[in-house]
Amino acid sequence: MCDGYLSILSLFLRASSSLYNCKTYLGQSSLDSHSAIRLSLVILGLNLCDKGMYMSEQKYRLVTRSDFDGLVCAVLLKQQNLIDDIKFVHPKDMQDGKIDVTPNDIVTNLPYVKSAHLTFDHHLSETIRNTGERANHIIDPDAPSAARVVWDYYGGLDTFPAEWTEMMAAVDKGDSAQFNRDEVLDSQGWNLLNFLMDARTGLGRFREFRIANYALMMDLIDYCKDHTIADILALPDVKERIDLYREHETMFKEQVKRCATVHGNLVLLDLTDEETIFAGNRFMIYALFPQCNISIHKMWGFQKQNIVFATGKSIFDRNSTTNVGELMLSYGGGGHIAAGTCQIEIDKADAVQQELIAKITADG
Repeated sequence: MCDGYLSILSLFLRASSSLYNCKTYLGQSSLDSHSAIRLSLVILGLNLCDKGMYMSEQKYRLVTRSDFDGLVCAVLLKQQNLIDDIKFVHPKDMQDGKIDVTPNDIVTNLPYVKSAHLTFDHHLSETIRNTGERANHIIDPDAPSAARVVWDYYGGLDTFPAEWTEMMAAVDKGDSAQFNRDEVLDSQGWNLLNFLMDARTGLGRFREFRIANYALMMDLIDYCKDHTIADILALPDVKERIDLYREHETMFKEQVKRCATVHGNLVLLDLTDEETIFAGNRFMIYALFPQCNISIHKMWGFQKQNIVFATGKSIFDRNSTTNVGELMLSYGGGGHIAAGTCQIEIDKADAVQQELIAKITADG
């Protein structure tokens, strides 16, 4: 029996188990069997509608980020028979209104747009940027990932296969950066897949892979449903990316050491003068500069149209008091308490850099 039918059966049984309470409440101690069935089906229908599991032909487009969290969100929503198309976008483009979002879209892990059917998120800055009642905004800033918000909203283990708990633990770990130093220096398993799919790792800058990242994401949405992480990493198109990641590891570490400057508790990695930025995971800087509790990666934006300041707290020393998401929001960006980005016009970048250094080091 497929997982979707098992989920519906589970809800049916839960609805039926509520029947006695309904009878007691209504004062109907002798409800006949036909009425009981009808009442159970009504309760079931309400449960299905509440969870979005009704067997409607309505399908939505998923608008999300091209990363591991976006992948798992797609796996969950496809399991619910809710999506038939995916668009990967940058959060800044969403925030600037450059993406056409309609009631036929479900959005995950991106800035809120009121025209969407539903938006799932866990970014603290979005609770600050958006005020008032938003019935289509499912947001939990305490959730470790957007995928976890989706998982919880649709019923968790009452809805999804128990075999997916390992995948969910991995996406939570990746999106909340709960790695130890050894996992950063030598990534394996789900951790490795997380880094491979992170745009900040930079694999796409170096090689025309056999298939593009979009095609790989689409393949993985189906493959992750019923394969182990060992199976996933053995896929030729994934292994091709692993080989490049390993090839760049030493060169990337050397580049980080050369381009970094320390300002009190802050390490600033300026990559704007580098002709080649080697592929590597974003947390390496914390392993190489353990005395710092926060970092800024300074790099060129798309087609060198602006400067990106990607700021994050150390995942090893978590004593920084800066609210990164709030700080980035003040410069037109956004993020979480522990990580966020902003994009700045080139002629203003130096001044903003000095302001960020001053504010972050003052926080300690």
